[in-house]
Amino acid sequence: MILGVATSVELLGAAVSGAPWTAVAALVSVSVYFVGRRRLLRGGRRTAARFPVWRQLSFVLGWVGLLVAVATPLDAAAERSLSAHMIQHMLLALVVPPLWWFGTPAMPMLMGLPRSWRSGVLGPIFAAPWFRAVLRRVVHPVVGWVLMAATTLGWHVPAAYELAIQNPTWHLVEHVSMLGAGLLFWLPVVAPFPYRSPWPRIALVPYLVSADLVNTVVSASLAFADAPVYSWYEKLAAARGFDAVLDQQLAAGLMWVPGNLVYLIPAMVITARWMLGIRPKSHGHAGEARPKSISLPVLSPARDRGDLLRTPVVGRLLRSSAFRLGVRLATLAGAVLIVIDGMLGIDEAPMNLAGTLPWTHWRGVTVVLLVVLGNVACFACPLIAPRSVLRRWISPRWRWPKRLRSKWLAVGLVVIWLVAYEAFDLWASPVATAVLLVGLVAVATVVDLVFEGASFCRYVCPVGQYQMAVSTISPRTVVAMDVDRCATCATKDCLTGGPGGPGCGLDLLLPSKSGNLDCTFCLDCVSACPHDNVGLVRQVPGRDLAEAGWRSGIGRLSRRLDFGALLAVLAIGGIVNAAGMTGPVVEVLEQFSGGGSGTLVQAAFVIVSILVGLAVLTLAAIGDSSAPRKERLTRAGLAIAPLGAAMWVVHFGFHLVTGWPTAEASMLRVAHDLGVSERLPDRIMSCCVPPPDWMLPAELLVLSLGVAGSLGIAWWGWRAMAIQRNDRPTPATITRRWIPSAMVFITLWAVTAWIVFQPMEMRGTSGFMP
Repeated sequence: MILGVATSVELLGAAVSGAPWTAVAALVSVSVYFVGRRRLLRGGRRTAARFPVWRQLSFVLGWVGLLVAVATPLDAAAERSLSAHMIQHMLLALVVPPLWWFGTPAMPMLMGLPRSWRSGVLGPIFAAPWFRAVLRRVVHPVVGWVLMAATTLGWHVPAAYELAIQNPTWHLVEHVSMLGAGLLFWLPVVAPFPYRSPWPRIALVPYLVSADLVNTVVSASLAFADAPVYSWYEKLAAARGFDAVLDQQLAAGLMWVPGNLVYLIPAMVITARWMLGIRPKSHGHAGEARPKSISLPVLSPARDRGDLLRTPVVGRLLRSSAFRLGVRLATLAGAVLIVIDGMLGIDEAPMNLAGTLPWTHWRGVTVVLLVVLGNVACFACPLIAPRSVLRRWISPRWRWPKRLRSKWLAVGLVVIWLVAYEAFDLWASPVATAVLLVGLVAVATVVDLVFEGASFCRYVCPVGQYQMAVSTISPRTVVAMDVDRCATCATKDCLTGGPGGPGCGLDLLLPSKSGNLDCTFCLDCVSACPHDNVGLVRQVPGRDLAEAGWRSGIGRLSRRLDFGALLAVLAIGGIVNAAGMTGPVVEVLEQFSGGGSGTLVQAAFVIVSILVGLAVLTLAAIGDSSAPRKERLTRAGLAIAPLGAAMWVVHFGFHLVTGWPTAEASMLRVAHDLGVSERLPDRIMSCCVPPPDWMLPAELLVLSLGVAGSLGIAWWGWRAMAIQRNDRPTPATITRRWIPSAMVFITLWAVTAWIVFQPMEMRGTSGFMP
């Protein structure tokens, strides 16, 4: 015991001797805070509620973080190791400032001072108009963002970094600027009393995300540099015998992964609270007038949910069944043109409609719309247009076989789709693309004319499964606007159909529907509902995946292993599909094929890679062995959906941006073949364009948002599992169960980040990246 106390005293003495003035400032500041808080607690219950114990603890932890950064051996280690220096920077800019602000220090610090100081010195200064004007400008969010971006970028420039590491004065300037920028940046995010932000809370989402983009650019440049960026550490490595590149990569990983989470988790929380209509309990932002809810028999106090079906022009069109059918017939007409050109046109894919429009442009545009607006790809699907028309005269007689009413058939078809795409290079064969389109239309028509409902969409179509999976992270969903109104409805036309039109072909009863799984956005329920009670409204992306409770047409999602497997295969398959076009993977596969046909090698690569990815994903389910294994595995599959969707967005978005000229080339070639135009396009028009400078940062940002979503769904999933079992674990217990999931998702995210830094095979164009 005595030895332990002596050791603690020695460590404290070492810390104080490292930065004595910082230690004195910490002691004085904490003492003043404690005194001020004690005085505030005497001001009544309402005042005391503003300053609970956890805020006091947060303030103290902020000072502990600062002392760890500058008054412990970490400060000396920063001169020898970039990773240690990165930890120091993160403490100063990302950890200490928000901890201080969570302590709401303004009032406790002010009240902790002597009365004469408050009234005689500080009071007149704080009341002066010039001081208030200056303070308003200094604490504006724009100032905080600019300073944070400037310090993050500026101090990591090699010249500035090495100046600070070699000169103690500039090293101090570096630390002070990072701490100051961090304080100004996190002030509007935490918004401690009595701060009033000039921005609404939702505006802080792009504020945080754009700051994370700056963090991502710096960390990625360090992570993927071939040599040490800073010569200081390169020289030390030669003298001390350690790997400077490995240390640099570790530093980049620390900045990238934890740093991204620090920015993105608050952004996700703010978004979720905004979409759920949860307002801050505090004072809000400056100038914000809270709307009052007036309860009258003719007025509803329900909040606005942003229903697209209630908008003047778009809403009227979407509610029209004729318009919806017209959209599908229009896309079917486009598919017919693609098939004709694929069969009869030039066999060179970049100059053929079948080699460009479906693979480059349709996929690239729709994947963005899937994330932004919901499942618009299924809404406009040309595959179901023929059966939609033919069902006016032909009525299906059978229900889909009971043994096949799951997603296991779809899982197998998705795997076959992924294997066939790589093994047979479908994107490079206009004829194969045409045959594939004809086959999909034929199968969809036959299945849905034989079986009731939307059996093809629900159980068969691999493309539809992908589109429904990606749309799970969309901020839009189809819901019943007033569930109480549905409770009094006797006909349930939205499910069974009625005079207004057919009901839901996927057996989704709207009042019990949740999320976008198994929803094609066909909007038949809109026409069928006799009460005009269907809306296309905002939702919290991925919330239903985290809750995974009971829902119409599916049951309890957390117990549907087939759904978990489907989302897992689509996510892992998306990573494998993107990896298959990278230079290193292509080179390895060519070596294995030995110059012969690579069909079997590519097929084996896809299958083995998916199996390995699924095996790694199962490790995300080991956090609590007492929970049912089936549910743990299912939730792991549900949680990876955002990262998988992000990979699909990055992959297809890359092809769209770099391969967009091929549309013009193929259309001009068709016009020339038809004699409409005398101009025959040059082959160079079907070549790729260089990726713009913003492409890589945007890809990294999307992947970061994806992994943040997966991490969030995993954490809330473990919490939901515990609640279902009447367990009441603390956040710390949930976090311990969540850590294996986090490690798995971060590992997979690192793979996706590696992919976007590799040279890419420019499929669908006449060129390849060097």
